[in-house]
Amino acid sequence: MSTRLSGLFVLMVLMAGCAAKQPPHTTPSPAVRDTHEQLQGVLWAQTAAEYQVLATTTYERAAAAFDRANSDPSWTAAIEQEELGSFSPLPVAVIMDLDETVLDNSRAQGQFVLDRTPYLLQTWTEWVKLSAAGDVPGAKAFIEHVRGTGGRVMFVTNRTAADEPATVKNLTDTLKIATTAEDVLSLGENGWTSDKSARRRFLAEKYRIALLVGDDLGDFVSVASTKTASDRVALAMKYQSRWRDRWVLLPNPMYGSWDRILIPGLTDDAEVLRKKR
Repeated sequence: MSTRLSGLFVLMVLMAGCAAKQPPHTTPSPAVRDTHEQLQGVLWAQTAAEYQVLATTTYERAAAAFDRANSDPSWTAAIEQEELGSFSPLPVAVIMDLDETVLDNSRAQGQFVLDRTPYLLQTWTEWVKLSAAGDVPGAKAFIEHVRGTGGRVMFVTNRTAADEPATVKNLTDTLKIATTAEDVLSLGENGWTSDKSARRRFLAEKYRIALLVGDDLGDFVSVASTKTASDRVALAMKYQSRWRDRWVLLPNPMYGSWDRILIPGLTDDAEVLRKKR
């Protein structure tokens, strides 16, 4: 893992919240957000020994699961693949999300906290262009393991197609995870929406999907039909057996669809905090 910054006071001024998972605010935001409540989650991701252990051991278990999947031609992790039919002869691949799964954007999230601002597309784009995200503990070793045993790693991300060159540079140059544009399936590319189902189906036609790896429920199954937190829990539990060895979930207490579904349509700070309370 690359060196992680341990305190919010050393964060870079240009860094801001993670656009890959959070849609832009469409209403004017106040200059100062006194109800910002992400500080604790950011600090946990940046400093907690528990996070380091959890992420690293999750990836170690994922490597063992991949070995089992690689040797079993009847194994697939993708629901979309099961719907397509025969897949045993296909080459093996793993589908991975990027932000907070491979790329550590906690410094950007930290600047979001320091500046007391919501996510802004401009500041997120500036952060992406820096190609400065670190790596989530264990991610690089897992990717090297999969590739070393003949598997392909495909990245399905809700970073935009315009962000793809900087994202590839971040992976290849900054983190030394060799990546080409063909390895990255981005939002807006080929008309793809933020729902990743179509991209999983696209890859399932070419590869036998050994594992799905991500930090959000939407990295594994479409969440379009969920309207409440209870809906999300029910959907996750519907596929409980897959979480044991086919779906690999990384922790992300900072943001995600779990958070957005609690405050649908709300952007005003006072309203957001009132709703969450």
